[in-house]
Amino acid sequence: MLGSVQETTGGSWKVLIVDKFTTRILSSTLRMSDILDCGVSVVEDLTRAREPIQQPAVYFIQPTPESISRVLDDFGGPEGKVGVGKSKSLYTSAHIFFSNKLPAEAMEKLKANPRLIKALKTLKELNLEFLTVDSRTMITDHPDAGALLLGDACEREKTAVTRQVDAIVSRLSTLFTSLKEFPIIRYKGGKAPEPGDPPGQAVRASVPQLLSARLYERLAGLQRAGQLPAKETCDLLVLDRTYDAVAPFIHEWTYEALAYDLVSIEGNVYRYETENQAGGKPESREALLEESDELWVELRHMFIAEVYSSIANRFKDFQAKSKVARAQGTGLDKKADAASIRQLIVALPQYREQLSRLALHIQLSSELKTATNARSLTEVGELEQDLVLGDKSSKDMLAYFAEHGAQMDGYDKMRLLACYLATHPGKLDINKRLQWQKATGISGEDMAALCSGLTRMGVRVMETAGAEAGGKSSFFGGKKKTGPATATRKKKGGDDEEEYALNRFQALMADHIEDLNAGRLSLEEFPYVRQPTDPEVGPEKSAASARTARSGLNWTRRRDADGAGGSGAPAGRRLVVFVIGGATRGEMRIAHTLSSQLNRDIILGSTSINVPINFIDMLYSLMPEHGDA
Repeated sequence: MLGSVQETTGGSWKVLIVDKFTTRILSSTLRMSDILDCGVSVVEDLTRAREPIQQPAVYFIQPTPESISRVLDDFGGPEGKVGVGKSKSLYTSAHIFFSNKLPAEAMEKLKANPRLIKALKTLKELNLEFLTVDSRTMITDHPDAGALLLGDACEREKTAVTRQVDAIVSRLSTLFTSLKEFPIIRYKGGKAPEPGDPPGQAVRASVPQLLSARLYERLAGLQRAGQLPAKETCDLLVLDRTYDAVAPFIHEWTYEALAYDLVSIEGNVYRYETENQAGGKPESREALLEESDELWVELRHMFIAEVYSSIANRFKDFQAKSKVARAQGTGLDKKADAASIRQLIVALPQYREQLSRLALHIQLSSELKTATNARSLTEVGELEQDLVLGDKSSKDMLAYFAEHGAQMDGYDKMRLLACYLATHPGKLDINKRLQWQKATGISGEDMAALCSGLTRMGVRVMETAGAEAGGKSSFFGGKKKTGPATATRKKKGGDDEEEYALNRFQALMADHIEDLNAGRLSLEEFPYVRQPTDPEVGPEKSAASARTARSGLNWTRRRDADGAGGSGAPAGRRLVVFVIGGATRGEMRIAHTLSSQLNRDIILGSTSINVPINFIDMLYSLMPEHGDA
């Protein structure tokens, strides 16, 4: 967009004008320095009053009525007769790029302004309306989609559901136009109705199919217009949050997932306090956790114990390089803290940048260690994974609550219960529910949110009539069973692989991607929107077939420690997995690791990227207005 505007007027400089949402699109991917390097002299807010600049203007805006009106105001209003003067305009020329399809009525409004038409040099639909989270993750930025599409309101507010689905489709489609790909679309099919289904279940279950069908229609239209390849070139798997109700709540123990779970990080901005060199008040600082930080890229998907070891070893390596540090008797066992890092920077100025990055991760990892110790999360995390993998039962969970419940954080209690209920369906009846509420020390509202929310996320929380006929109810969940608990999830890496007790859980997304790649993903559970037109691109061919279309977009080609970029481009077909209702940082990691393992370009998309507390809040929003069914 910026490179296509080459004018000598204004000394080859140009003004970039953006609205609220396109500002977020750009800032999710680019730094200000990247934009300025493209010959942009200043970035302006479309909604604010601006001074005239004798340079060409590049408008990157949404085609909304508000943004269209603002552009017209820059050129004398709807008819071009008022504004900044009849002979002098704000800018020498206008290049307008829309983030999405321009409605016909908006085009007519632009054509009705003669001053704009005279200044207009470019009018183009850029079709770029998604945000990037990292080099393999994008979002459509619909953080409330889960609450609407999974809640009971989906049945009585079908117009709102359709509007929300269309808004998601509108933005998701621009991913494929940007990548110049036409996908084979598969989606999570809805289950047959069952007794005890909550209100709106039929509508709720149909959302992935509705979104997939609408997306296909939109992309097929772009294909007919010649904007997309004539044949299918990639795969798209559409899921909703009901496909895996454990991943949103379980404590994940890789660096990035744990950091976003336990520390307050806004976007990719980490704010922290460090000791003042003069000994006064602690200094407030902020740092960006982004892919330009090679150490962050290397560490982010590692298990947290390995991160602690890696950081400690790096600190010792720098100490060993410092003759001054050795002369001062710091030795190799000196604590890695801000003061020690400052000493090393003085002694090793040539490593200032690397040491500054190391200082950031010493601070962050120390904060994580403090948080996990304060909340006894190691024990909680082990119990979560034991329950999910079938190594422990409700009896063990309730015994843990009896011993440690008074010291547990309320959110941790709900997350532990959610992990159990999501993997052990039908374990509660009314009496057990009240008993478990009392045993765990959570409130009635908390238990109602947990039960009703998980039910709407596809979990059979309450036992149905006749499920345990003849079984005498007990405090620990029904008739006592003989034999070991049944594993409800596969262990990460299989049974033979050495494991950390906290690193056994694997989100179901990994299984679905591996099954699709191997051609064994169930067609009954994950049907096609439309069968592939070319038998050579069916499910069994996906892994081996070369990509037939490539765009100039370099978003997924950044250097990546997981093998997701760099010199070895993936040979398999590109795969996009889209999750309606929010994805997790653990699922982001899966996109990176499986891209390398399967030699496929895998992109994770979602309506939003959420942390566990967001999903707990969603449980409350899914509670019915009357009652707690």
